[in-house]
Amino acid sequence: MKPTFEQWINEDQALNDTLVKIQEMDCSVLEQAEFAFKQLSKMYDLPLMPEDSERYEDYFESRNITDPRSVYEEAVLIKYLEPQDDPRGIVLFAVYNVKHGMGVNLKDVSKKNAKKVFRNSRLGIKGNGINTSIIFLKDTDNWVDLECNVMIELI
Repeated sequence: MKPTFEQWINEDQALNDTLVKIQEMDCSVLEQAEFAFKQLSKMYDLPLMPEDSERYEDYFESRNITDPRSVYEEAVLIKYLEPQDDPRGIVLFAVYNVKHGMGVNLKDVSKKNAKKVFRNSRLGIKGNGINTSIIFLKDTDNWVDLECNVMIELI
């Protein structure tokens, strides 16, 4: 059985120790979030970026995860749905979701900005690390030309 987000935070001592170290870093919240993004992905051996997912195919298959995401993809989706949240919390929740084979429901992403969702809709992810944004793509848009790193089918 998967622990709840709160159980995971409260019961994983290595995670707690890492979070304390991150919070004590003498840098901005964004820099702490960027460090957590890389450190927690490495700590739990999770795909940081979409191109890392190939290495985890057996892991995803053994857990019946049919639509796997990297921490990068999951973090940008969470950030889109909750843009005012602490970026460290966004990263932590993204790591939790990827670690436990869960993820943001893409229908929620579509619903949040229904005016920008087109037939056969896709979204592109721009940016690096946690400094990312989502753009909704039309059928005629080329995600590479728009400098997106990733394209996700919504419908």
